[in-house]
Amino acid sequence: MTFLPNGFTSVSELAAQIVKDTPRCEILGAHGVGKSSLLRALQSHLDQQSISNHLAYACGEFPHDGPPLKFAEVKLLLRESDVLFVDGFEQLSWWTRRRIIRYSEKHALALTIACHQTQGLPCLVHLAATETLVLKLVHSLQQAQEADEVVSASDVRELYQRFGNNVRELLFACYDLYEQRIATGQRTSSQ
Repeated sequence: MTFLPNGFTSVSELAAQIVKDTPRCEILGAHGVGKSSLLRALQSHLDQQSISNHLAYACGEFPHDGPPLKFAEVKLLLRESDVLFVDGFEQLSWWTRRRIIRYSEKHALALTIACHQTQGLPCLVHLAATETLVLKLVHSLQQAQEADEVVSASDVRELYQRFGNNVRELLFACYDLYEQRIATGQRTSSQ
């Protein structure tokens, strides 16, 4: 399923850009807009291309409650992979972030970070959800269930007004609405 809005390049094109043109870059976007999903998609694509890579989490894997990454760990990961992805980069201390970026630049190592605010690297992509994208996403998720429409387009528009760019929270709300309606036998708000 494609989660990049129209006008953005494909995952394979973004991966090629990282490997060939922009080895140090950042993926920008608000909470819940898909930065982590994009990192995992890029990692999977590079795996399929037999390009060595690692995905590191700034503060432990989900739910990001582990100890912060140490510079020594990142240095080792950078050395042993063609590309290092770091999710939640801003959660690291300012000093650790600067050291990681400087080290990757000095040794010409590929580093792609996910963050909410720029860290001074070239921007690979700035993710932002649009209402059209969210409508397509919810529609395709419901089609995948091979069921009647349970969450309507008007429901999604209302939730988009509430959650905006935070697709994660919007999808959780859609899921809650879906489960509530299935349990009560209701299909859409218009029925």
